[in-house]
Amino acid sequence: MFARVSVYELDEGRASEAMAAFSPAIERLRDLEGFVDGYFLVERDGVQGVTLTFWESRDRMERSRVTAARARSEAAKEAGANVISTHEYEVGLYAGPTRSRADLLGAGNIS
Repeated sequence: MFARVSVYELDEGRASEAMAAFSPAIERLRDLEGFVDGYFLVERDGVQGVTLTFWESRDRMERSRVTAARARSEAAKEAGANVISTHEYEVGLYAGPTRSRADLLGAGNIS
C-alpha cells in the first residue's frame, strides 16, 4: 500500500471551512482506480491541515497525481489555504483498527 501526504497552511480559525472545502476533493479521489482510503486532518485552531490518501499500488498512486493535484489546488483555493508540501510514501507498517470506524465515531473519539 502507498500513501500521499499533503500539508497545508490554513487561515487561522477556518477549520470548519477547510473541512467543507476538502470534502469534494476526497470524494473525487474516491472514484479513482486503486483508491483505498482518504482523510483530511485539521488542527482545531485552523492553522494547519493535512490530507492523507492511501493507494493499492505505486502505479495507481502515480496515475492519480494529476487528478489529485487539481483537487488539492481547488480545495486549497476555496479554503484560503496554501499547499506547503506533498510527499508520497510506501506504507511500511499497518496496525489496522482494533475497533470499527463506526464504533470510534459513536464513541465520540473521531469527529
